[in-house]
Amino acid sequence: MLRFTQDIILALRARANEEEAHAMSKSMRDSFDFLGVNVYKRREATYPIFDKNPPQNGDELAAKITDMWAQPYREVQYAACDYLFRHKNLLGGQHLNFLKMLIKTRPWKDTVDTISTSILGSLAWRIPPIRQKIATWIHDPNIWVRRSVILFQFQYKNHTNWDLLKSCCLYCAKDENYYIRTGIGQALSEYAKINPNEVRHFVMDTDLPAQTSQEILRNI
Repeated sequence: MLRFTQDIILALRARANEEEAHAMSKSMRDSFDFLGVNVYKRREATYPIFDKNPPQNGDELAAKITDMWAQPYREVQYAACDYLFRHKNLLGGQHLNFLKMLIKTRPWKDTVDTISTSILGSLAWRIPPIRQKIATWIHDPNIWVRRSVILFQFQYKNHTNWDLLKSCCLYCAKDENYYIRTGIGQALSEYAKINPNEVRHFVMDTDLPAQTSQEILRNI
């Protein structure tokens, strides 16, 4: 374990709360272990460590995040997301598989959505050619990878590649997985703020799950 990671864990353990940890774990179906440190206390504990330990390049950033991701406590993954967001501009196209690994490892929508919308989306914004490579992930058997493709343009607003978003939603239209359905709903509802008529026509012409269609149309 890197000294950087050790310092993060020690700082979080100093603020651990057993009662909060139980509640946080229960809210995530006991899928992860928690220390019981809320977001405010977590950032109070970790940001000074971040300030003293900036990565020199994207490879060092990836190494630190990978080490943090391997730890058992969920707050460490949350801290990793904070650190990754702070230094996301150090990443390049060569780090695409690194991000895919994070999405597939210890996955839940909390980390997956942060990585897909704020990190993967930022990388694809800075390096447009990799968007087509990301688009091929829609065929990946992993549901979280597919969800990340649907959501990575979430912050693009009027710069969203509508044809790409449509093709991803069409490919997954009959997918019964809850996280795929809600990912489609979130992505289309967000783009509808920019282009409501296109989204309305697409939803009405596409055989999406009824609940997904109703939720999107209700918000247009």
